[in-house]
Amino acid sequence: MKRISRRTRTCAALAAAGALALTGTASAQDTFPEKTGNGVPTGQSSIQLFTHSGYISNGGGLGTAPPALTVANAADGSSCATATSTECRWNRLDALFGYFAANGLDSVELFGHAGLPTNENIDGPYGWKQYRQLLDKHSLHAAGWHGSLNEAQWPARVAAAKVIGLDYIGTGNGQADGYNLNNYDQILRSAETLNRLGKYSVENGVGPVYLHNHTNEFDQKHVDNGVLKTAWDIQVERTDPRYVAYQVDAFWATDAFDDTSGTATAAFINKYPTRIKLMHVKDGVCINWTQGGPGCSATAPTPPNTRTGSPRAFGTGDVDYRPILAAGLGKVQYYSQEQDGATLTDLPISLRNLKGRGPAVVPSVLALPTTFPSVAAGTAAAANVLPITIKNTGDAPLTITSIALATNNTAGSQLQVREGERPADFQVLDAAGCTAGAIAPNATCFVNVGFKPTSTSTKSVARLIVVSNADNATESILLNGQSTADATGGVAGTVPTTLSLTLGTPSSFGSFVPATARTYDAAAAATVISTAGNATLSVTDSSAAATGRLVNGTFSLSQPLQVNATNAANTTSAFAPLSSTAGTPTNLLTYNGPTAGADNVTIGFRQAIVANEVLRSGSYTKSLTFTLSTTQP
Repeated sequence: MKRISRRTRTCAALAAAGALALTGTASAQDTFPEKTGNGVPTGQSSIQLFTHSGYISNGGGLGTAPPALTVANAADGSSCATATSTECRWNRLDALFGYFAANGLDSVELFGHAGLPTNENIDGPYGWKQYRQLLDKHSLHAAGWHGSLNEAQWPARVAAAKVIGLDYIGTGNGQADGYNLNNYDQILRSAETLNRLGKYSVENGVGPVYLHNHTNEFDQKHVDNGVLKTAWDIQVERTDPRYVAYQVDAFWATDAFDDTSGTATAAFINKYPTRIKLMHVKDGVCINWTQGGPGCSATAPTPPNTRTGSPRAFGTGDVDYRPILAAGLGKVQYYSQEQDGATLTDLPISLRNLKGRGPAVVPSVLALPTTFPSVAAGTAAAANVLPITIKNTGDAPLTITSIALATNNTAGSQLQVREGERPADFQVLDAAGCTAGAIAPNATCFVNVGFKPTSTSTKSVARLIVVSNADNATESILLNGQSTADATGGVAGTVPTTLSLTLGTPSSFGSFVPATARTYDAAAAATVISTAGNATLSVTDSSAAATGRLVNGTFSLSQPLQVNATNAANTTSAFAPLSSTAGTPTNLLTYNGPTAGADNVTIGFRQAIVANEVLRSGSYTKSLTFTLSTTQP
């Protein structure tokens, strides 16, 4: 299939007049904070909208030198610079989205900002469908959503998440709603709730539920099976990796570990290599009180509040992100920049330092969870096909080597199937358009997948794995479908391919009378059986000696042997001479479909003898080859 180019990374109509126009590599004079390393792998960068909540809400949070965003006026012509109507909040969001896209972001992470639709507002004014249109306008994807994990409200929230194409749905807290981490029993109950919520979201077309840490997740410690563990260690170990993922806020984790070197946070990511799917890339100062310094308290905080960290623009704080970002490779799918209390003045600084450069200029795979139409069990995959769009959101060509369902049982394999998945209910029908050659940055390709449920009234979940030169964390695509209570089936029988030709006793013209002009006729019986879509009965003289004529030693008749064939459907048939070219067939009968049982055929032979024919005593003969052939077996 053809690849379809997407937009270039410019959104001039709504982006800042002085947009950064960042590139993936640094020029000789460019310098970046050493502790930011090479930035975030291109195509996996995001931003938590909480960072600029004030601007979305009322146009505040500009700072001293903000980029000049072009915000559309309200429909009545009034300025939306600071107005708080939903219309104006969306206009500012529109301008902000344009700036993000123009400066290299492909994703955003949602929270309950001013103007965000309620869970139930799908089709209404300023509802989720319109929100999705706003994201699509700027080629942005909603990578995550901090919101409520209230179990009663969960179905409505998942339905809203499906509309915007979310692949992770979570919260800004470290536990399920209604629980806390101060009590061991509460942690266990939170884990049980999370497993239920995640199972529901995965089986209904959205990815896993996820949690987000501050410092309390690591400060709270409890004895679990005789071992003192942090609250999050207990919860990670008690939740199902199929349904529950985690988002590490690297700054608050660093603050909790009192370790600005980044090694403790990196160790936590490496401790749970399959669980940390998202990261908040946040920087700051005052990681612990002993650091002191500008903006830090001169006196120690009063326990139990021992945390003093203060967020700053990414790259301007104390956190060494080099080991953290190295640990995230192949594990973290989305890196969301966040800064509590940020201004628009901070935005260009954070985005510049976040942008991948050098070895972080890489391809990236983006494909959204796909829900198939409900069909009866037994439906063929080819009868229920959806095209899945794969986009290269990176800044380097994407080379896909294979696209397959996770089906094997090899531990650690990228294609290892998980318990409860049903890959047999899906089938990859056509992936050639994605594997034929390199996919350019911002370009897309399509893979056709069919849903073919094997059981009635069953929810089916599987993962489509894209093996490529991109980060492994981006290469898993969730598939799900629901079979109906009906089943498509029947009874079958197999007809073997049959082409059968049986010839009866060889025929004879009898005696040829010398010096007498005469035509002699003879006949032979044959039986044809065919199950093919078509068939042709033909005759061939393969001999190079007097081809097409009867021979007697070195003598041959002057007139060609003529042949025809008749059956019940063709009671008359003109005689045709055998070809005088050795091996060239003469067609006798044509069948336009299978025979009705055995077809009785009469093969006729005709030989003309002229009056002055030289006839040598003895037998005139010729061996002929009769063939039944087909082009539609």
